[in-house]
Amino acid sequence: MGSKEIKVTFETITPLYTGDAWQESKEIRPSSLIGSLRFWFEIICYFGGVCSEGEFDKEKGRFEKDIKNDEIKRELLKCGPDFGGQIEALKELKVPLPAVIFGTTGWKSLIEIKSIRYLDDYCFGNKLNLQNKFCISKNESREIKEGNECPKKGSDNNWSVFYFKIPYFWGKFEVVFRVPEEIKETIFFPLLNFMNKYGYLGGGWNIGYGRLRINRIEIDEVEVSDWRKDKFDFSEFGKNENIYIKCNNSQENKSELIECITDKGALKGKDLKKIKHWKYSEGNLSVRDMLRNLIIEKANLRKSLNDRKERHYVFGKTGNVSQEDLPQGSKILPYINRLDNSTYECGLLSIAGILNLY
Repeated sequence: MGSKEIKVTFETITPLYTGDAWQESKEIRPSSLIGSLRFWFEIICYFGGVCSEGEFDKEKGRFEKDIKNDEIKRELLKCGPDFGGQIEALKELKVPLPAVIFGTTGWKSLIEIKSIRYLDDYCFGNKLNLQNKFCISKNESREIKEGNECPKKGSDNNWSVFYFKIPYFWGKFEVVFRVPEEIKETIFFPLLNFMNKYGYLGGGWNIGYGRLRINRIEIDEVEVSDWRKDKFDFSEFGKNENIYIKCNNSQENKSELIECITDKGALKGKDLKKIKHWKYSEGNLSVRDMLRNLIIEKANLRKSLNDRKERHYVFGKTGNVSQEDLPQGSKILPYINRLDNSTYECGLLSIAGILNLY
């Protein structure tokens, strides 16, 4: 099984936060990037029908199955040590596909990060001059306050409080991935294309953090021009499903991962295994103002869901709580995508369909 070193250059569209155990963001942590890639790959596999509810480990919050060293060794003796034999051995052990790709106890991830390098005028700080808090009143006036103007925690329950994580990374950085040749075109490039269009890296997704743009991909110092693959091909893993990264306004085509919607209220529904995408164009606002406006849109949508338990399931709890474990956080995410130097797409992205796993 030969691996390729693939150099990917990312640029922030919104802040990248990869906080450590002390909630400090002083470096881009490889584990945070790999964890985000795994999360979105699990969404893709689940919504695309490649994984079933029965393969989901509710305690760990992911598609997982631990295997023992002697189990995998026994199966490898039967199936062979090459890539095809390894995959066949894992299939025999009924290891879910996300755990095959990203590892489990007894099996190493197929996708690894060799190095991370910061480029140009990067910074860990507050490039966008965000206030640490952003508050929206729960009454009809929907008054807005920021920073120290917000009520102190616990002093006034009539406000929804959102915390911006500061410092964060802003700028460009380069990641060198190690990826088996066998999954480069069928899994890895489609996953990068999905992340470029719709995915989030790091933490703080509930406030719109983590949207990144891929500027360049290289293999052996040569730029790759055809990495924007719109189809996941799982046939190497004995799966017949092909999943397409397309935005369609129909619920019927199960192979298309994204459902574009015009009714913002449809984002709240968890009955459909689709990523629901509501968007509009934005030209002149700063990223700071776009984030602010999208949080207001999300807060208004949250207010329209009367059932308290359902509201917490779909939107998470407001306040200073960790959002890295996304299943416990918001399933509706502020979305910003940069089309060129001055034009942006904005909107909200819903993955509420994952609630069916719980």
